[in-house]
Amino acid sequence: MDSETMDQVIKSLQHTNFTKTIHQDAYPAISPSRPELSQVGRTILVTGGGTGVGQAIARSFMQASAATVIIIGRRADVLAASAARLEQEAKTTGTNTKIMTYSFDLLDLAEIDAFWKDLAAKDIIVDVYVANAAKFTEPKPILELGAEDVWSQVETNVKSPLYLTEKFCSQPGEKPKFIVNVTSAVIHMTAHPQVAERPAYILSKMSGTLLFQLIALSSPPEKLQIVTMHPGTVYGDGWKSMGFPPEKFDTDKLCGSFAVWAASKEAAFLHGRYAWAAWDVEELASGEVRKRIDSDPEYLRATIMGANGGL
Repeated sequence: MDSETMDQVIKSLQHTNFTKTIHQDAYPAISPSRPELSQVGRTILVTGGGTGVGQAIARSFMQASAATVIIIGRRADVLAASAARLEQEAKTTGTNTKIMTYSFDLLDLAEIDAFWKDLAAKDIIVDVYVANAAKFTEPKPILELGAEDVWSQVETNVKSPLYLTEKFCSQPGEKPKFIVNVTSAVIHMTAHPQVAERPAYILSKMSGTLLFQLIALSSPPEKLQIVTMHPGTVYGDGWKSMGFPPEKFDTDKLCGSFAVWAASKEAAFLHGRYAWAAWDVEELASGEVRKRIDSDPEYLRATIMGANGGL
């Protein structure tokens, strides 16, 4: 793939005009250093937090002075390296954030049970759950992948976060809780040629998005606030292996900072809804966009275009 084609691919994946201002990097309104977004005293759980978007989100919560950041992943060595980097950065930035790691398979419900039991034994209550762990397999049509492969993606991207959410919400105490669900723009870009190559990923991420949307319907945001986000087109090993240069991509600071903002009361108006990290939050919170959010129950939610359920 030549450089011009690479540029076209990246631009097509980044294209959005939902707000007049579109960001590719963090900006003041979502800065983790803003007092209004402070995570002081909070414990944050990030699944898939050892690399990429998950690590960037963990870092931003550390920068927002979270008391503890817990990262879960499958590879103990990767988690250890990530924790070491975050601990060093915490010292550099002057925060006292404690970094904890747990290595296990998120498809193993018994291991998830053991994880929550260990937290309870240590008197640790999680305040913010970032559902970031995800799985996708090789690009093939669904019927060529087969039910077993497709279902493994559904289990990772739907069943596992559902079970974690059950445990998260069953913790003792009345403190407000926050969930940031990391999904992907693939859920509404099925006509894009690169996206269409992974239909099982689309299926599982849309299902996961709808899952959190439905949980939000029966959860007052004052008790459990849920915001689903598309992190952007963030450079990682997959892009690197295909020969893409990093310069054109969204920074990981953008998705990390947006996640911190999404776990604040400033984002309560997006409860149960979906947003790109690239969209300007000040525009989302005001003007015509905000009016539409407040008046249209289907806006920025998974639904069938053209049907309104008789509302």
